[in-house]
Amino acid sequence: MGNPALLVRDGATEVLGRWAAMAGGDLVPVGDRHLTSPMVAAIGAIELTAHGWDVARACGEHRPIPPLLAEELLDLAQLFVTDQDRPGRFAPAVPVPAHAPPQDHFLAHLGRHPDWFAHN
Repeated sequence: MGNPALLVRDGATEVLGRWAAMAGGDLVPVGDRHLTSPMVAAIGAIELTAHGWDVARACGEHRPIPPLLAEELLDLAQLFVTDQDRPGRFAPAVPVPAHAPPQDHFLAHLGRHPDWFAHN
């Protein structure tokens, strides 16, 4: 397996390239679906942020997600990641306290333990 950070970067570059090429409002083919370019951008932002966090944690780094970004991405993730996506695409949501920071709510919705080191 190659460098995880480079794999995430390459995937992000591909998503960005597809989105930029189709930014005119046409539908973008993604697997067996066709999405609007704003949807691709939103999903790409969720993917990049979550997988960037994953790679950082796996490398022993603590790279917090900026609170405003986490709030916006949580709103989007709640639209795009539903119970029908579990357990196939995402793990079950992880419970977090209501007063937890936005990053924790975002990660927990995607099935990640915000305190990753304590659970691995």
